[in-house]
Amino acid sequence: MTESDDKVKVMKSRRASRPKVKTGCHICKTRRVKCDETRPQCLNCVRSGRTCGGFPAHKRTLEAAVPIAPRPGSIAPFSTSPPSSVSSSSTSPPAALSIVPRKPRRAVQRPRPPPPAPSATAGHLSPTIYAPGALAFDVQEGQYFQVFRTHTANELSGFFDSEFWTRSVLQESHSEASIRHAVVGLGALYKTLEKASESPPGSPDNNTFDTAPNHYNFALQQYGKALTRLREALQNHETRSQRTILISVVLFTCFQSFTGDHKAAISQIQHGLGLLEERRQEAKQQFTNRGEDVEDELVQMFTRLAIQAKSYDMAFHFPHPYVIRLTPTRNPTSPQSPSSPSDAASTASVEPPLPDVFATSQEARSALDSLCERIMRFKEALSSYYQGPNDILPVSVKSSGAGFRIQLAQWASAFEPLLQTRRKPGISNTERAGINVLKMTHLMTAVLFLMGFSTSEMDFDSFMPHFREIVELAKEVVVDEELTLAQARCGNRANCSHRQRQNKLLTLSGMALHPPGIYEDEDGFAHIKASFALDLGIIPPLFVVATKCRDRRVRRDAIKLLMSSPRREGMWDSILSGRVGQWIMEIEEEGLGEYLGYGMGTMDGAFVEREKRVMVKEILFDMQRREATLRCGTRGSWDRDPDPKARETHIFW
Repeated sequence: MTESDDKVKVMKSRRASRPKVKTGCHICKTRRVKCDETRPQCLNCVRSGRTCGGFPAHKRTLEAAVPIAPRPGSIAPFSTSPPSSVSSSSTSPPAALSIVPRKPRRAVQRPRPPPPAPSATAGHLSPTIYAPGALAFDVQEGQYFQVFRTHTANELSGFFDSEFWTRSVLQESHSEASIRHAVVGLGALYKTLEKASESPPGSPDNNTFDTAPNHYNFALQQYGKALTRLREALQNHETRSQRTILISVVLFTCFQSFTGDHKAAISQIQHGLGLLEERRQEAKQQFTNRGEDVEDELVQMFTRLAIQAKSYDMAFHFPHPYVIRLTPTRNPTSPQSPSSPSDAASTASVEPPLPDVFATSQEARSALDSLCERIMRFKEALSSYYQGPNDILPVSVKSSGAGFRIQLAQWASAFEPLLQTRRKPGISNTERAGINVLKMTHLMTAVLFLMGFSTSEMDFDSFMPHFREIVELAKEVVVDEELTLAQARCGNRANCSHRQRQNKLLTLSGMALHPPGIYEDEDGFAHIKASFALDLGIIPPLFVVATKCRDRRVRRDAIKLLMSSPRREGMWDSILSGRVGQWIMEIEEEGLGEYLGYGMGTMDGAFVEREKRVMVKEILFDMQRREATLRCGTRGSWDRDPDPKARETHIFW
């Protein structure tokens, strides 16, 4: 045998190299076999009689964020009968609803592969069909409606209970097809989010319907049908109550916020505010056959949406026409649109007296919503008279807002007893989180209102106690959420596949204390899934801390809370907010040296000097493509003037 024959024999006997198993359950990864990734227990383990060890959590780093929805390029087209107003091959949601009649566009017919038949257990959807009234769904629609009714409705209200989603929307879907399709679409989006959170990239889908792109495409189709049904009804002059239209606007805003189309969402909110203003200017009668509580419910909903859109604009500085207007401009002499700065100060500060103590968090929330809206109206009105840089009002008119400062202090005093009871036995996690969010919102509002008269970034240092409290409250919310999900997902903590992290969290169950290093692991929280709610929560206050707090430890805590617990609250996205905070921090800390970490002093002997401090000037982004252009510069400088601090960058996530 020659030497070359020996080499060939050795090569043939050598074991073939196989790539490492990177996905799958813990048992299959240990055995180094391919896992089919069926959840909650893979079929390999079930067939072999083994106990499936569950699936590892995704690592969440600043470079690899968990998306809220699939990237458009990842959506595979499928449909059998797309609505006339939207092609199912579109990778973006349909355009916002227009009340003005349009010529129907002819759908482009493209060959499509037939959709896979949905399994009765696909996505663990119940095969039971919920049929409102006499209008039955097909199998797919009925399953998604069940998802909305049992899961999505509660998720959308965020940290607060809301009968709007669990009662009013479901009641209206009995009689209104556009609302019914919108509800089904939101149920499909919920399944999209669930699959995006649970299924590792590249996981096999076993040729089933239960994939994020399929759920997402179905949601787009239902949204298109909802738009078409409402538009056809309006074009055909069918009677539609303002209540029906307003609920539809809320649902469309919700859908657009989820899919990342903030421009369409802002347009919807502005349209809804216009309808409500028309309603106020009419005979001020109650909604037909619905009672005063229904009108109050919708007014509160749009008040919160208006606050959300206005806060988004104040933080990201959108160009016209995406600047939300809270004050109507048609009637300049109305109380909502003062004719002089003195009128703005006097009319905007009026409010019903606050109680000495809030009896419930819902009462406190309504009072804070009203106060926030009137503060925003006040600043909007005065900004039309004082065209300051970055919408900063002159110090000379600061006294005109003294009433708001007093009211913010009164609200805090009336809320303090509720705040102190949040850790007592019998308080649910949802109620506790709602209390924390209200206090965070109050602290943020106080900071932004008082700094609305200052042209110096140095003045933010006086609010360090506010920043620290915001971060501590946010940690309580996120840690409670992590512990609850860990218990539901892994049961007995001793058997938790993430027990190393879980052991760190055991000490947090009482007072939400946090040992050094708890947020230092690159994968953040192991059990928290990406989430969406229409109501605001922890993101805006943490964004303020991330961009305005110069305590290196507190700022980093805020950024890591945003990045490690991916969520979207209305139009606010935690990943984008965290990336913006990180960029501002890197600019301001250039030359300060490496941050030494916990236990080494809050500033490590360094201080962000006046010359280093910048503010966000503009953020132009595409949430669907997950890219953004960030611009910053000197606080108080006009955009048209040269600015040596001006910086710009483009980010992807």
